[in-house]
Amino acid sequence: MKQEIGIRLLGTGSCVPSQVVTNADMEGIVETSDEWIRTRTGIEQRHIADGETNLALTKTAAERAMAMAGIDPKEIGVVICATMTGETMVPSLACLLQRECGLSEHVFAFDMSAACTGFLYALHTARALLCAVPEKKYALVTGSELLSRITDFSDRNTCVLFGDGAGAAVLELDENTAYYFDGGAKGDDQVLYCPRNYTLPNPFSHADAEPKQQKVSMEGRAVYTFAVQALTGSILRTAEQAGGLPDKYICHQANARIIQTAAKQLKEPMEKFFMNIEHCGNTSAASIPIALDECVRSGGIQRGETVMLSGFGGGLAYGTAFFTF
Repeated sequence: MKQEIGIRLLGTGSCVPSQVVTNADMEGIVETSDEWIRTRTGIEQRHIADGETNLALTKTAAERAMAMAGIDPKEIGVVICATMTGETMVPSLACLLQRECGLSEHVFAFDMSAACTGFLYALHTARALLCAVPEKKYALVTGSELLSRITDFSDRNTCVLFGDGAGAAVLELDENTAYYFDGGAKGDDQVLYCPRNYTLPNPFSHADAEPKQQKVSMEGRAVYTFAVQALTGSILRTAEQAGGLPDKYICHQANARIIQTAAKQLKEPMEKFFMNIEHCGNTSAASIPIALDECVRSGGIQRGETVMLSGFGGGLAYGTAFFTF
């Protein structure tokens, strides 16, 4: 369905933990190799929290986005935080962010859990709220994860993939541009699954280890197949609405091969796909906003260009948003 009112991103921001864990570091804890990881995933390093909290990373990313936007934090009318690894179930990360960033008490603040597609669902929801409640002028949308909390660092098939970080964007409605969205879900708790509680030890943290209870489990081949199909299908359906493909793509950074395969199926050049997986790894809900911020700040996307943000992952869920930057 065509949406007559577009969105304008006023500012972006991101923050990752200071600790960098290379593939060589991973070789020290599981049976793997730098070559194996790089050739199969495109990942060379990732950032792992050592004392940083989800809230601290999200706050910094949000402050950077609001600073770029040049607005008073109290002007934010909606704040949605996409995450599945917050410190607490209650209060929500969004409510804590309201306090930490000095947002108005009249802000709509809540979390959204949709794993790797979370930022896109949150962006789409934020836009809908701005349309529904005209007095809310700006929305702050964040995506953040501390995946090191739910990673089994004895499982070589998954621990090499994930990293920690946070990204954020400030948006407003733009009546001079159009907006298109495609999304969906295919419920599955077999190929990608994590129980609710997470208290796994982290070999890269000097904090006291917690008892091992929960962990992420994943069937890599099945996830890969779903990801390629979901990514290409969602992009094509969104392009049909928009009347064409975009100038730039920023996709969930799960595996370089997934994006390369999708680009080939779409017959699009890789130059149109921004990639940062080599130094961030897979950060789930934080993946797209971190990549978006890096792309914006590096000049990889210019005002007036069209962009597709596309995500896929746990749920299983997927989504694509098309707008003019």
